[in-house]
Amino acid sequence: MAIWRGDEYILNFCSLIGFSSSRRITPSNRINNELLYLYSAAAPGGRNTEYRHIANAFTLAAIMTTINLYTLLLLITLTVLLSCSDNKKTQLTSQTINSNEGIAIDTLNFIYDGPKNFTLDYFPKNAVHSAMVKECEITEQDSSSKRISRIVQFDKSGNIVKDENNFFSYWFEGTVRGKYNYQYDETGRKLIMKGIPQEDSKDSIMTIWNYTTAGLLFSRNDYEFAKMLKPGADRHLPNPKDYEKYPTWNKLQSYQFSQRPDSVTIEMFADKKSVTKENYQLLFDTSKKLKAVNKFENGSLVETTDYTHEANSITEFIKRKMNDGKEWTYKSKTVFNDKGYLIEKIVFNDDESEKVKMIVSYNTDGTIKNINYSNTVQEFKYSYY
Repeated sequence: MAIWRGDEYILNFCSLIGFSSSRRITPSNRINNELLYLYSAAAPGGRNTEYRHIANAFTLAAIMTTINLYTLLLLITLTVLLSCSDNKKTQLTSQTINSNEGIAIDTLNFIYDGPKNFTLDYFPKNAVHSAMVKECEITEQDSSSKRISRIVQFDKSGNIVKDENNFFSYWFEGTVRGKYNYQYDETGRKLIMKGIPQEDSKDSIMTIWNYTTAGLLFSRNDYEFAKMLKPGADRHLPNPKDYEKYPTWNKLQSYQFSQRPDSVTIEMFADKKSVTKENYQLLFDTSKKLKAVNKFENGSLVETTDYTHEANSITEFIKRKMNDGKEWTYKSKTVFNDKGYLIEKIVFNDDESEKVKMIVSYNTDGTIKNINYSNTVQEFKYSYY
């Protein structure tokens, strides 16, 4: 088989899809020239008909060869174009796990967020869905600057599908950067998050949530699109030669969840090895309100969180044993209006004096209008479907 030059390959493809090119000898038109010669030599003027069946056979073979070459060229070109268009495409996706393990999302929220509505939800899904919100732009202003700190887009079900952050300030938790995209299933469960954590970053991150056949959250896997260290490379002081040539999706860690009648277990894995295993005991009062969360590590109680419920407020008190043996405490209070919306969040000093307060205002449709704390104001501006 002849070895084709790259420019000849391109010209063949151009002629295939309808673009004209200069007359050059290529594998395809070479076959056509041979076909023409065969026709004229085999049966000129209708004579020498005993060779006509040979000519017909060669004709069919030539045509089929030409078609096969064109098809091959097309497949190769499409493959190259697709592979070049996005080298970060991956087959990684959310999995359905056949397991009796897993945890209900509402139960997991007790551990991370406390009782219902205790932690501020910046975009309540029901309110966003009912108001048919399409996008929200948040302007953040303090004593020295004013900027657009966050732009969030929603689908018509009220799910966040795109979240762009420019040092958006989460009250008392720090700032967030980067752009993130989310995918959900038909029931609204979060399946995949993919994004870039910093504006100047070349690496992407991805989180995948996996569920059981019963609908429980089984695990959460965190990935990074980056160059992997070569086998045997120094992980503590690597140099540029220690990394692979091309980046790939690498699993950083995985969290696996399981639930028992009176406890929850969260186990973290890295490099397929168990790194930490935390057990949480959830305690409820007679009204089924969460009153305490006790955290255990290696069988030892390391943290307690107690909740005190009143008519329009919930007070949280956290007590944690530090590595140096000292005890750290944290006290906060959430205040609600008559509709159950969080309107104030207060953090206290050790002497019970008020350290900082966040005040939240709402629109009539239940979406947040603005947030004020310290010398910072966040204004929420919406557009709709």
